[in-house]
Amino acid sequence: MKKEHITKFLTSHLFIVTAILILKIIFLRYLLFGEADITRALVLELSYILIFTTLIELIAGKWKPGAFLLLNLIFSTLFLAVVMYHAFFGRIVTYFALFQLGQVGTINESVSALIKPIYFLFFAEIVVLIILLLVRKYPIGNYSLNKKFLVLPLLLLAVIVSFVNFQAHKDEAISNNVLAAQEKGILNYEALEIYLGPEGQTAIETDISVENSAELMEEVRSLKGLEYIPPEERKFFGAAEGRNLIVIQVESMQSFPIGLELDGKEVTPNFNKLIEDSFYFPNTAQQTGPGNTSDAEFIVNTSLYPTAFNPTSQTFADRAFPSLPRLLKGEGYTTSTFHADDISFWNRNELYPALGIEKYYYGEFFSNEDVIGIGPSDKVMFNKALPVLRESHMKNEPFYAQLIGLTSHHPFHLPEEHQGYELPEEFEGSLTGEYLVSINYMDRVINDFIEQLKKEGIYENSVIAIYGDHFGLQQSAIEQRDVDLVTELLGNEYQTIDRLKVPFILHAPGISDEGETFNQQIGQLDMMPTIANLLGLPLDDMVIFGQDVLNHQETLLGARYYLPVGSFWNEDILFIPEKGFEDGTAYDLETEEVIPDFEQYREDYDRVLHLEYLSDAYMKTLPVRD
Repeated sequence: MKKEHITKFLTSHLFIVTAILILKIIFLRYLLFGEADITRALVLELSYILIFTTLIELIAGKWKPGAFLLLNLIFSTLFLAVVMYHAFFGRIVTYFALFQLGQVGTINESVSALIKPIYFLFFAEIVVLIILLLVRKYPIGNYSLNKKFLVLPLLLLAVIVSFVNFQAHKDEAISNNVLAAQEKGILNYEALEIYLGPEGQTAIETDISVENSAELMEEVRSLKGLEYIPPEERKFFGAAEGRNLIVIQVESMQSFPIGLELDGKEVTPNFNKLIEDSFYFPNTAQQTGPGNTSDAEFIVNTSLYPTAFNPTSQTFADRAFPSLPRLLKGEGYTTSTFHADDISFWNRNELYPALGIEKYYYGEFFSNEDVIGIGPSDKVMFNKALPVLRESHMKNEPFYAQLIGLTSHHPFHLPEEHQGYELPEEFEGSLTGEYLVSINYMDRVINDFIEQLKKEGIYENSVIAIYGDHFGLQQSAIEQRDVDLVTELLGNEYQTIDRLKVPFILHAPGISDEGETFNQQIGQLDMMPTIANLLGLPLDDMVIFGQDVLNHQETLLGARYYLPVGSFWNEDILFIPEKGFEDGTAYDLETEEVIPDFEQYREDYDRVLHLEYLSDAYMKTLPVRD
């Protein structure tokens, strides 16, 4: 090749933009994986970039500068989305998450809080090039390269290399999707996810008919090691029969603030007092999927696993779920839910009918009074809900009301007039400190609501369930200072086992008065059957994947979004696979230390995968709503 041809190629859009994009993906790999492996980036990522750049070189013509700038902008935006998604969720974003882009406007404060100045390096040269293009000093020549002898061979080579990489990793199963992207290549991983689709999990052979509820429940109990207990032999069965049910879902509430004192001041004094005459489950596993808060609503109403890669409120929004609201409606209850956010957020306008909830109060019902973060404050929410509950009470109609908190949402910026907790100096200006202040706010407004229930005469004839929907402090989304502060509060290193622990308080006046703390490991899937037991709902004809934890001590719980597929809790450990079982990590639930020999738990790993598969298969058989 002549010297002028080499110079022409090295100063072309094709070469320069390809080089810029490969440098950006090396930078992205460094941000995600803590390594800048140039060889792996060239082998796994370059061919995919070349497919796009050579195609533009072939077809763009006089629009080439704009087309290459647009391609650069699209890739840079994708890379930014990947790194920010990883920071918040601890996962690599896939095309399934594109369905969630409509939610970003609602949580823009959380998104903006995750942006770090270093991320703007993805766009630095684009800004410069656009300015130079506008002042007509664009530095890259708009000439064409030889298509027949250079561009087409490069495109063909890129396609072949991409295909080889694709085939080499197509059947490679890696549970941890961050590790999968690191080893398969980020762009190759995304291509593989598109190929595999949202149901990428391998089907599990089973002789069970998921359409047969009795047969399916027998299999579920067998997999979990549960013995069937007849209703008449269950502790507390029907103890609260006919009572109102009030379920309060607290945004981002983890277990560690409960009972916590800083400089002798309790963070949650009212929760602490309530627990003294409640059934309390401090070791409740978060089991939500990509639907986050909406998944928690789904779980507590159905005791089914949320789908792994797409919000359940979108995937199965057209179904009619057997649910707690439908059971209670059959007992003469009115059913309602209160959430001050926009009802379209996480597709709740479809989720609530799918769950059989009759009335839902949202948005305009709460007006724009006392807006904090993404909506009206929880104080407003509880105050507006009370007259609705009062009306049912005055009519002597038992009711089920689910109230969804919002104020303690990340990034936990509470206006000064609502702050009622004075932080020690070391917590000032930290996200951890702001989080504790927001949880203290929730402690106060929920206590005020309960006091109002007492004044209205509603309290004594009600069961009140309070739980956290998901974590608030994700290690990858917070500064090291905050990790150190939580570590100091816990007295041990802040890790996944702590992050995924949410509280569950079950308060039934006259029934739980003696108070009892259940330290066994349970999950969000167990909330619904436990509540149903108190209310005297046998659930014998209903498919559930949780259990009544007032009567069962056994534990086998899965999670597959904030943890790799195949992760589980049992009575002893939290297990997190990497590629699979063999290279996973087992954490002792009591000491939180790593257990080196965990082969004895392989059967539990296989069982939890089976349970999750059966839950998905069962949901597919449910009837479509009219």
